[in-house]
Amino acid sequence: MIRTPRSNSYEDYWKEFKDIASSTDGENEEEEITKTPDEGEEEISWLKEAGYDFVVNYITGGRELTDEEIQGFTATLTTSQAAVVRRRVNTLSATIRSKQKHKVDVRDIFPQPPDNQSPRSPVPQTTSDGIDDINLSAVPRRHTDKRLPSLYRGRGEYSMSGRGNEVFKDPEESGIETLSVQQTGTFNKHMVPDPPDDMRRSVMTAMPSISDEDIELCIEETAPKNSMQNAGLEKEDNLPNFNIVPDRLGVTMVTDLSLEDMKQIKSLALIELTALFERHHIIYHRRKGKKKGRDHGIFGVPLHTLIEQDQKIRPNQTVPMVFEDMAKFMEHHCLEQEGILRIPGSASRIKQLRKDLEDKFYSGTFSWVNVLPHDAAALLKQFLRELPHPLLTHEYIEAFAQVENIQDKKQQLLVLNLLILLLPPVNRNTLKMLLELLLKITQKRRTNLMGLSNVSMIMAPNLFLSPSSRSKTKGVREMEISMAAGTSNIVMMLIKYQDILWTVPSVLIQQMRHQNELEMQKKNREKSIMKFLRKDKADVYKKPAVINEGDFEEGVIRVLAPSLTKSCAAVKLTDNTTAGDVVDKFRNTNFTNGRNKKKDNNVQGVANFAEKDARLYEVGGNIGERRLDPATNMLALYQLNPNAEWVIRSESMD
Repeated sequence: MIRTPRSNSYEDYWKEFKDIASSTDGENEEEEITKTPDEGEEEISWLKEAGYDFVVNYITGGRELTDEEIQGFTATLTTSQAAVVRRRVNTLSATIRSKQKHKVDVRDIFPQPPDNQSPRSPVPQTTSDGIDDINLSAVPRRHTDKRLPSLYRGRGEYSMSGRGNEVFKDPEESGIETLSVQQTGTFNKHMVPDPPDDMRRSVMTAMPSISDEDIELCIEETAPKNSMQNAGLEKEDNLPNFNIVPDRLGVTMVTDLSLEDMKQIKSLALIELTALFERHHIIYHRRKGKKKGRDHGIFGVPLHTLIEQDQKIRPNQTVPMVFEDMAKFMEHHCLEQEGILRIPGSASRIKQLRKDLEDKFYSGTFSWVNVLPHDAAALLKQFLRELPHPLLTHEYIEAFAQVENIQDKKQQLLVLNLLILLLPPVNRNTLKMLLELLLKITQKRRTNLMGLSNVSMIMAPNLFLSPSSRSKTKGVREMEISMAAGTSNIVMMLIKYQDILWTVPSVLIQQMRHQNELEMQKKNREKSIMKFLRKDKADVYKKPAVINEGDFEEGVIRVLAPSLTKSCAAVKLTDNTTAGDVVDKFRNTNFTNGRNKKKDNNVQGVANFAEKDARLYEVGGNIGERRLDPATNMLALYQLNPNAEWVIRSESMD
């Protein structure tokens, strides 16, 4: 007889909530304080995280942005994304004006004065209407100066990403006309200032536009399995089955992009998330936590502090070592334990276990040999809920909970995907390890009687309830309980769809490439201006240098493999060539001993070939660095990014 998991009622959730309250003694527990940002503070924080630091500096400096300027730095965004940025800019501008408590001057809402008058002292205007009720943020200021907008003149800090610091000189002031320069070379990660609007418009005409409908996850719903053996188990979560649709340019996972690229993707994800929430009329608050965590030890220590001290021991560590040890122990010894996560361990043993971890873990003398499964599970949950800053972060924990208010399942997954991209790397990596463990627990549900719904209801309060709500000495707010109870469905989706949620939407990558193309064209244009200023005009007309040797022949790429005996080779691409095919050309297909090395009479020593885990990387051009999906169509990618370098590396070398 096949045993089945327990009922998917909320019994498990409420039992877990009571266990949490009873296991918290309240000793030395500092109440967590969260607050909604002050007026204007949220807009400043949002704009900075979205990559618009220069806009914040400009507005807080007491100056106004024109419609043309806003349109300029939102040119690479979709219509809905640009509208979100515009609203934030206008709101911040209105807030700054209000805080400065300056009297409303009717002159500010009229055109700039003629060139023979001071641009900061416009001619007074009169009106028969009162001005008290006028919303200045909704009234665009006209820009009549046909040269560079004032934002560009004399500031040298204008950049799409907000990270530029090079001075862009006005060519009209020197009487020099700027010529179009063909883009060449590899993308320089050092950001430079954005081009003026007229330059941007000329560039945009050569770039493909991005439509509002393109922001979606490439997934398709599949029919559930009809096996009688799985009947009743596959449907217990009432969630549809989705598969990732193959992408011609390759499916990109979060871990496939460089850290610099992920920073750019994160800014775009925030803008798109905000646009989606506004579209669904959902409001959430980005709160700030004030509870201070410990700066040493294990429990109650922020994740970023733990990973910083762990990386001094293991430089490539991405998840706190203690959490990794807990997860590995549970994976090897606890998956088949009946009621794992649900049945509490011994309070006295858990208390001693915590003390032993604190005292012995970093000295290397702690042993998991005699730890019991239920005690280990309780310890892992305690570690998560005692984090001074939640695993899902103060900024986005409420946004995670609000996903339930979206009706369409694919839209829910898109929002969850964007939220995953917005998490700090250590939070995202720790969450992924947790979800992988929880999925393995549900896969043993016939033995441990812990199905997906049971596991989700138990983990929801550990991930969503604040410390003040867990203490038995504190009152519990009904609203917070209600929110946490509803999040069991969110946890369920995080577990089931984790492979989908850790992908990067192709449109965000397209937007990132689009921005980088503009950066490269702007940099080339700046170089041409400097050459004109040096009266070295002949150089401007020279044919751009060929960067890659493969550029001598269309459709041929030069592949580098620094660690292999065959360190470089030209590969002719066809319509069907994949990234996996390219790597295969560097493998030894004749080896028989299971090792990818072979004695070669023509090569001294041992020849090194690409191992099974070797992958092809796209480096430079209009992207920083991306590890390619083996199914990536190389000809299509080459045509999209002809100036990239192509490098083979082993996974173990990352």
